[in-house]
Amino acid sequence: MGTCHIQALMFYFLLGASSLTLAQHLECFKSISTSIEENPSSTFNWTAEEVETCDDGSFCQETVLMIKAGAETAVLATKGCVSEGEEAMTFIQHTAPPGLITVSYSGYCEDSFCNNKDGVYHFWQLQRTPASGVSATLRCPTCVALGSCFSAPSLPCPNGTTRCYQGKLDITGGGINSSVEVKGCTSMVGCRLMARIFTVGPILVKEVCPRQSLTEPRMAEDGATWIPISVWGLELLLPLLLQSFVLLS
Repeated sequence: MGTCHIQALMFYFLLGASSLTLAQHLECFKSISTSIEENPSSTFNWTAEEVETCDDGSFCQETVLMIKAGAETAVLATKGCVSEGEEAMTFIQHTAPPGLITVSYSGYCEDSFCNNKDGVYHFWQLQRTPASGVSATLRCPTCVALGSCFSAPSLPCPNGTTRCYQGKLDITGGGINSSVEVKGCTSMVGCRLMARIFTVGPILVKEVCPRQSLTEPRMAEDGATWIPISVWGLELLLPLLLQSFVLLS
């Protein structure tokens, strides 16, 4: 009887330990969202009803990338488990106003259901800036779209912007697999809408901007036309130039 009683106690002990281990597994809210919003601080709903159970050593994460051009903003957001990282909150303003605006937020936490933000107003409202008027001369095609812009109206640029931007962001990770085309006014130089920061939480971003065609002539400052020639073409022309030089000598 004593032996049976001890075995029963051991069984209940092991059962309790197993239940405790299961209870300690991290649970996180899970959601994936890609949309175009006119006022994300008030219209974007980031609540999630789906739940997932994480592997040991994981964190809960909630990450959002927002790109504003003109009156519209692309919002790409994800919640769920993430296996690598550390507990932290990160806010980055990649491109500041006036003109195009790009911001990102990611939060990693270790408690169940801690990735529970219901909107983006916590940090998007920081991007509100007073009207500063528009340029009398600079106008740019302006749009932001999931996939490709089917139309991009030429709009007057805000004061303080100096050039037009055109590019596409390929975004993967955190359950997102999407691309965003962006056009608009900016003061940044080059293909730097993300300020060369291409990892946002579990999201990877590849920024691609079109280059000027190598076969398209461009005007020099004095009005002369430059005709680009490849290195291969130059190698073909070099013997002819040398021969002409010898004959002239």
